[in-house]
Amino acid sequence: MLLSACNNNNLNKNLEELDKIYGCDNPHRQYNDVQYQICKDKERAGQKQEPFNLNDLLNRSKEDQVAIYKSAVNQNLWMGSLGILKDYSLKIADSDGGYIETDWIYENQNRCLIKIQITSAELISTGVDTKILCQKNNNDLWVNDNINYINEEKKLTLKILESANLNSQFN
Repeated sequence: MLLSACNNNNLNKNLEELDKIYGCDNPHRQYNDVQYQICKDKERAGQKQEPFNLNDLLNRSKEDQVAIYKSAVNQNLWMGSLGILKDYSLKIADSDGGYIETDWIYENQNRCLIKIQITSAELISTGVDTKILCQKNNNDLWVNDNINYINEEKKLTLKILESANLNSQFN
């Protein structure tokens, strides 16, 4: 048993020396595909091939665990936008990026969708951008109606700002 422990010790030292020469392509290593890919990724990253220890990460002191998050999106504008669109199903609602998009809203032979982008961390009138896109059904083919809905977009923006202002008063 002692002899095999010494041999394993020498074998590991020899493998480490060969790893320094050959890297992940050491012909004396027996990597499976996943192990080889991890080794190559570490090589490219310039890291030593030490395993990641989750316990070291979890056992950090409380001072190391403080996280600070500051959103680039005004929460009142975000909540106001969601409140205004509450009657419609949403396709995208990305709070980090401040982007909301509804699913298509159908009425007769038309369909529209609403896109809202919150562009500011402050509650300002230029902090929200709205866009309404509509299409008409033409022989089972949806075609853009090429109408600018500027007045409707302005009304929607004003409603969002009004709602956001109310939210800010209660916070």
